[in-house]
Amino acid sequence: MFYWFVKGLFFPFAHFYLGMTRDGLQHLPRRGPAIVVSNHASYVDAILLGTAAPRPIHFLVLQWMYDLLLIRWFYWGMGTIPVSGEGRDSRGIKRALRLLSSGRVLGVFPEGSRSADGTLSEPRLGAAMIAALSGAPVVPAYIDGARDSLPVGGLFPKPARIHVRFGEPLRFDKRKDGGGREALGIFAQEMLDAIRRLEPAA
Repeated sequence: MFYWFVKGLFFPFAHFYLGMTRDGLQHLPRRGPAIVVSNHASYVDAILLGTAAPRPIHFLVLQWMYDLLLIRWFYWGMGTIPVSGEGRDSRGIKRALRLLSSGRVLGVFPEGSRSADGTLSEPRLGAAMIAALSGAPVVPAYIDGARDSLPVGGLFPKPARIHVRFGEPLRFDKRKDGGGREALGIFAQEMLDAIRRLEPAA
């Protein structure tokens, strides 16, 4: 209930104030587990993805952000999963896998942190590891314009032409790829390439 209440509050903010549009929603499964991976250039990215998607998205968040007392209640209410670091937080990975096994949608920013200049950087292995262990489809997404609204260092979002595009799902094939670190690295790059292909032409 809390998630839908918050989404209801942000819906007019995203659609009318920020002018958000979206496409590719047919690529997000209507039911069952899915992992949404996206570029990350602004603090409003999670809000935009959550508003654009017809299903609730529960995001991985860094532990230090989750521990901020003033907003921890919000992260808890939104069903986020705190993780401490790349490949070292077995508890966070297990919680993510339980969420997917219950048929819900997990949101991950594969770069791990916001991009200051808006360009995609090297992916970490967390999303690839969760995809390999869960077998859930990975839906790439690209958020265009969020950095124009609220860049790194900005204090409040400005109206902007924002568009969220979802792409065709990917799957980690254990039979073909195995489960080693090299295979995870290859799949992580495939995810980033899929996100990059959704970027509008300059």
